[in-house]
Amino acid sequence: MKKIIIGFCCLIMTACSSLKVVDIDPATGYFPGATKSAKVVESKKIDLDKKKALVLVPNDDFSEKMMDNIAYFDEVITFEDLEEIIIKENLGDKIPVINSKIGVNNAAKHYKEFLWLRFKTRKEGNKSYRQLILTNPIDLEDYFITETYLDYAWAGVNDQNNWYPMLNALIDYIKENSNSQK
Repeated sequence: MKKIIIGFCCLIMTACSSLKVVDIDPATGYFPGATKSAKVVESKKIDLDKKKALVLVPNDDFSEKMMDNIAYFDEVITFEDLEEIIIKENLGDKIPVINSKIGVNNAAKHYKEFLWLRFKTRKEGNKSYRQLILTNPIDLEDYFITETYLDYAWAGVNDQNNWYPMLNALIDYIKENSNSQK
């Protein structure tokens, strides 16, 4: 019984996501270690090169550094970076808050246009799916949505099962919608 409990504890500890920043494998052009592919929910055909000047990502090192590693967008900024820019540009009256859809929309209108990379959890019955969403904050149109199942019980929620597959799907989307990345 003790061995079963120890084994179960080890399984639980290894099932958690480590959010390890890795470089793209130059041989494949993708993040290594993905054990499966992500499901693409939405993929709108756009001229992505016209929108690559700036992308807004969540306030975490993982999102920022992984987007830097994709090396497509000219500039990758976090919400904290955007707040500092708004203050320095004296845009606080026009953009008083950015931590909402309205705030992000105002920032895109009054600072400059950008794309917004965000994560969301979608529930379907008793199952949860993590989504990576690339949105145009001007009209809140989602250009790209990919998702992976959050399998806490068996496969685990981790970089290889969730984060890397979604980012690799984003790389495919960039290649499909960019003349500079083909």
